[in-house]
Amino acid sequence: MRKSDNTIILVISALTIFLSACNEILDKENLTGINPSDIYSNEALSGAYVNDLYARLMPGNPGGTGNNTDEGVAHNRATNEWLTGTATFDSYNIYNSSYANIRLINQFLDNIDDATFDPAIIDELKGQALFWRAWVYYNLVKSYGGVPLILTSQVPTSDLEELSVERSKTSICVAQIIQDLDDAINLLPSSWTGEDVGRIDKGVAMAFKGRVLLFFASPLFDGLGGVASWQIAYEANRAAKDFLVEQGKGLYSPYKDIWDVELNMEHVMIRRFNFPQSYYSQAGVIPLTWSSGDAGQDKPSLELVNAFPMKDGSAWDPATMSLDTLWRYRDDRFYANIYYNGSPNQYVQGMRDDESFLWTYYEEIEDLNGPTGIIGTYNPVTDEVGNPSASSFHRIKAVDKHKNRNEVGQCDVDWPEIRFTEVLMNLGECANEVGNTTEALDILKQVRARAGILEGTGDYGIKANSKDGIRTAYINERFVEFCFEGKRWDDLRRHKMFGYLRDLRQRRGIALALKDGETHVAKMDDIDQVYTKFDLSVVETDVSDFAISDQFYIYGIPTSVLDRNTKLVQNNNWGGDFDPLQ
Repeated sequence: MRKSDNTIILVISALTIFLSACNEILDKENLTGINPSDIYSNEALSGAYVNDLYARLMPGNPGGTGNNTDEGVAHNRATNEWLTGTATFDSYNIYNSSYANIRLINQFLDNIDDATFDPAIIDELKGQALFWRAWVYYNLVKSYGGVPLILTSQVPTSDLEELSVERSKTSICVAQIIQDLDDAINLLPSSWTGEDVGRIDKGVAMAFKGRVLLFFASPLFDGLGGVASWQIAYEANRAAKDFLVEQGKGLYSPYKDIWDVELNMEHVMIRRFNFPQSYYSQAGVIPLTWSSGDAGQDKPSLELVNAFPMKDGSAWDPATMSLDTLWRYRDDRFYANIYYNGSPNQYVQGMRDDESFLWTYYEEIEDLNGPTGIIGTYNPVTDEVGNPSASSFHRIKAVDKHKNRNEVGQCDVDWPEIRFTEVLMNLGECANEVGNTTEALDILKQVRARAGILEGTGDYGIKANSKDGIRTAYINERFVEFCFEGKRWDDLRRHKMFGYLRDLRQRRGIALALKDGETHVAKMDDIDQVYTKFDLSVVETDVSDFAISDQFYIYGIPTSVLDRNTKLVQNNNWGGDFDPLQ
């Protein structure tokens, strides 16, 4: 198919999909006879082309990703193949879809400079397209290492050999990602207004640049020979933080409302939802008693629960503290993220309608280690229809709290893909690595203060004072601050923490059983008064002990991709000759 034919189909598709799925930006019209040249002489059509990139690439709520890390437990012991050590280079494939999007972006960038409408609008559209190209390449490169770097649209042909391109070094790819972001930053507006709020602006691009550089500065890629040094990452995150503060961004309080109050100062990169134009499903995340169609996603692990600090900033110590009252005296983030047995938080509509709390105990347990988890008779107060949480905990963060059982597929809570806290903590992590200890600690204190942790003697419970100690403090703080936001897996990868997972052996939860002779609770009993009714046991939730290999830090190029491009070389950690760490 000729390039012009591809373009016509793309524009028709873009306008149809975007205008039907997202908030209206353009009036609908009959577009079946579009000429490619019309795109770049018509501001609305060029805008629709870029809108399609948003529809394809803007991330939303990453519900369920916690099951793949130590954040959440495995439902029915269904441990994924990465953690069991059985993954292959065909287990992860974003390659073909990524290059399909890169082609669309390149087609636009090849032509937009020749557009005949307002130059200021041209710059804004070009800046957004450059951002999205950087976004796609980042996801490719952090997954596979260096990939073929294609920056102009290739002429369609049936000869695959003509389209084959060798892999560029990882450092070269990262340099190009940063170049695209710098170019985007120079073109994008400082902010948007009206229906355009939520588009990529200068602050988003600066914040994302900081995220990119942090990832490649970290131990896995170790700065790529200076392309992404800690100093460069520090300067980029410092610039992003300072600019965002000028734009009125900052830490939003209270923490629990970050996901419930639209367009608050915490939100930097935001995916906007508005049913019925744009929405998502939270089936699987909320308790099945008040949901439908799915179960077992993002049920917090005991490892995550234990990671939340105490109110005074000290660490939870499972060796000396009682799990029977694990909810007492924790920081505010605990109550905004973790639902525990009898928690006095009616965080979904069904609880309010039923005038009930959620109770996760069993009337009787026959086997703590059944083939799919705990075997027993569940309590009659909250019947989870045969699919209770394997850990006894549930996720609260970013749940649409106003949907009933019949509406769990129609959720529309905005998703902040980049929060100001991430920018701040990215800066603090980099500050520690370049020797700015005071700045690094000050940022941790700010984050903990917003979490409601007591100041104490001025340290908010932070005892670390060495570079290694502060690095560990940041890893631990990110675990709780960003739980279920899709960041944990990349944090484990970039810090080369698979050894920690192997030492962990399995994710754990707790099992609660009604003691012999005790009566069941009432729906809204005070857990502080009835917790002595239950026996508690720690249970393992995986099919087997973790056997994740260090080989998995960088994914292998899928077989289907290698078969189509004879110039591609497999990564050396998967039996090939390409070094993805250079």
